[in-house]
Amino acid sequence: MSSRSGVVASVIIVIVVFSAVGGYVFLTNQYVPSNIAVVVVNPGFGDRSMADQAYEGLHLVDVVVSYDIRVAADLTDLQSTMESIAQRANHDLILVIGTEVGLRDVVITVANEYPNQKFGFVGGFVNLPNVASATFAYNEASFLAGALAAHLAVENVNRTGVVGIIGSVAADSTVAEMISGFLDGIDYANQTLGEVKLLPTEYVNSYNDSETARTLAQNMWNPEIGNASVIFAPVRASIMGIRAAMEYANLTWFCNTTNREPFVIGAEADQRYLGNPDIEVLNGPSWLVTSIVPRSDLAVYRMINATLWGDFLGDRNYASVPLGENANEGGNLANDGIGLADLLEFQNPFWVTNTMVNMTRDYRLMIINGSITLP
Repeated sequence: MSSRSGVVASVIIVIVVFSAVGGYVFLTNQYVPSNIAVVVVNPGFGDRSMADQAYEGLHLVDVVVSYDIRVAADLTDLQSTMESIAQRANHDLILVIGTEVGLRDVVITVANEYPNQKFGFVGGFVNLPNVASATFAYNEASFLAGALAAHLAVENVNRTGVVGIIGSVAADSTVAEMISGFLDGIDYANQTLGEVKLLPTEYVNSYNDSETARTLAQNMWNPEIGNASVIFAPVRASIMGIRAAMEYANLTWFCNTTNREPFVIGAEADQRYLGNPDIEVLNGPSWLVTSIVPRSDLAVYRMINATLWGDFLGDRNYASVPLGENANEGGNLANDGIGLADLLEFQNPFWVTNTMVNMTRDYRLMIINGSITLP
């Protein structure tokens, strides 16, 4: 399958020249802006998840840039797309976004083939002088999400104390890190609560299978099967299936029960509005009570800005400020490179209480100062 591309049009500079006989306006040759390629794997942008969060960074750049957007069918197509772009040697930066299994190996292979081409990799760390990277401490933010889920599941007598987890691809290290941190957060909170029950973790086995995600979520909420109160859903583009299951669960089982809503915690972007009646209206209350949000948008902005101003540094982690010197210095809670989406802006206070908000704030500080240690 061939890759699709979109290019932002160049701008025309208008110059006014004044002479002794009057003023004349004429057009110069077209100004050719800096050219940045952005490469992702299908479904690419519009997944309401990681790629869309990173895409926001393209719009933060202050100067005019021509973006060459490519969506590859799979990793093989992505590698050939990157090689084709690098061969032309007319892009200032080739930016790759994703955490798919094997994607890092592709970036390393192509970056070694074209040592004079600058690359940016949002989703993994590559120790090469021509690759800028961005990684995030997902386990820190997901610990907070797990603790919140535990409290949310038992806060009201009409909630069951049951928490479910649905992941996209088990072999994805980012998904594994998020789920591990989430489980640690539940365990920590449950030392006090002692009431949380955890369903077996399920996987969609795809980054883009909303129908499977819908089925898994409905089974978890079904009182005769899982009877969950909260589901953690790092499922990438399959999140729309989770939304469909929310609606079904509410209409079928929860609509007549006070404080028995199909709560979800999202991941990899601010997905709270997907729990609203109208997903185009970005205000609450939302059944998707919060999300793990890596600031991949800021990492993209920093990579592009550094490239355009001649400050590009390979073998650096652009998810942290100042730039980290290795993969252990990526975006974390301490440098605000990752965190939970605002718990107050969207939420009904009878769902996410002040006690829960304060708990997540306290746990955040405890992780930063080392009072809570994570694996």
